[in-house]
Amino acid sequence: MSSNLYLITGEDAYEKQEKLEQIKADFGECVKGINYIVLDKTNMNKLEDEINTYPFGFSSKLIIVKVDKKEKVSEATEVANEGEASENVEDKNDWLTPSLEETLKNLEGVTVVLFGDIKKTTRIYKLVQKHGECLVCDKKKEYDLLSWSSKIFKENSVDINNADINYLINLCGTDKLMLKNEIDKLIDFSFESKRITKEDIDAICIRTSDVIIFDLTDSIGNKNTKAALNSLSELLENKEPIQKIVIMIAKHFKSLLVAKVAMLENRNVLDELATKSTFAANKYKSQAKYFTLEELKAKVLEFSKLDVDSKTGKIDLKIGLEKIICS
Repeated sequence: MSSNLYLITGEDAYEKQEKLEQIKADFGECVKGINYIVLDKTNMNKLEDEINTYPFGFSSKLIIVKVDKKEKVSEATEVANEGEASENVEDKNDWLTPSLEETLKNLEGVTVVLFGDIKKTTRIYKLVQKHGECLVCDKKKEYDLLSWSSKIFKENSVDINNADINYLINLCGTDKLMLKNEIDKLIDFSFESKRITKEDIDAICIRTSDVIIFDLTDSIGNKNTKAALNSLSELLENKEPIQKIVIMIAKHFKSLLVAKVAMLENRNVLDELATKSTFAANKYKSQAKYFTLEELKAKVLEFSKLDVDSKTGKIDLKIGLEKIICS
């Protein structure tokens, strides 16, 4: 990498961190506060001053700027405004003054890395695209994750078949950062045997909330209320707040409704769900078959009513969710 201006963005947190570490490694010795500076949204207005400040004792300087995509919104606001884009702080680029823009175009002896979740439509992205290098780290497809995971196991001399790796990916989700943590746990577990089985994965690995919700929905579709309530208990045991659980399940049923309509109208489910995951799209298609269109519409309306009733004190959120599951 030879540029002085970088932008690292995308949904793959693991790969983004790898790209950042590679830039740091290529840069060389980093002394924090001298030739290595980290800024975030609280002090990013100091970026231009830091670029123009000489790194005493060093010939070059590395500045990392962590750009947040958006401010956090409350769980209630997310339910109320679901489907609508929340205000995007990064889009405003209030910190990107004309003076700073000119400075970033003509960097000498200073490397600036903008790190975060930054849209391609923003001014800063277009600036870096023209005068530097944009590194976009999108989430990988399932077959890419299979090869990636298999390579890590082989590098550690651990024997595991592809079917069990696929099972691991389906169980833990497609987030590489989370998946890598679970792979590391399995590698440590197999220190003596150097072999991993499906039973080991079940014993060691943590199921993601998304996976549990798919199981919960399977149980609802199969009219297995007990199993559905057990899945809800598992979510609560994972310390997920009840507000977040309701939001996640409500979103899941909305996605099932979208998938159902797409299937009925012979449209591409992947496109309609705006997802790159063929595994997720196939799961939604499979689950949508459990329900009629009217049943899915009714479930979505039930969640909307629960949102209103819980906010007005008419029903406890957990009891209301259990009532929807049992119905």
